[in-house]
Amino acid sequence: MSTSSTPDSVELIAQALLTAAESKDFRIRPHSERVARYAVEIARRLGVDENSLQNLYFGALLHDIGNIGIPDSILLKPTGLADWEFAEMKMHPLIGVQICKPLPSLAGALPLIRSHHEKLNGSGYPDGLKGDDISLTARVLAVVDVYDTLRSDRAYRSAFAHDDAMEILRKEIARGWWQADIVEMLADLSIPESDFGPI
Repeated sequence: MSTSSTPDSVELIAQALLTAAESKDFRIRPHSERVARYAVEIARRLGVDENSLQNLYFGALLHDIGNIGIPDSILLKPTGLADWEFAEMKMHPLIGVQICKPLPSLAGALPLIRSHHEKLNGSGYPDGLKGDDISLTARVLAVVDVYDTLRSDRAYRSAFAHDDAMEILRKEIARGWWQADIVEMLADLSIPESDFGPI
């Protein structure tokens, strides 16, 4: 995305925040940059206007910035989370909004940061939004975020191959979580294996 080259541009602000987040979790920048790239490409194919694409780009770059406020013992835990730990982890969208809220240049990204874990059937968080109450760009971001997470190594599991990740997403469509055409557009993207390293 083309952005202003002024010293305090939104791009530089976003990169500074990502650098801060990297001190806690080195995976956040490559994950966030991939998610931003793929989400914008899908949203563009869906006819989203340029201003909304810009907001999506920065919302995607910073969607996990709230992880700064999650204890390392939870964020980097090498096994599944207990219920209370998952409840703590679910706070990261709200923490992210609070981090970015004082910055006027990121105002358009705040709804994306807040809503990137919402699901069409209302089972997502933090607001339990349903259907069209979730913006199209947030629906795109949610799908791409899950795909990239599946395709990446995590402390508690190895990465899934592309076809296996798509199979999981398609099963989740049947559960009412994702918009089917977004998932299929993601399947059609030419995503190089080198983006994720060896599986």
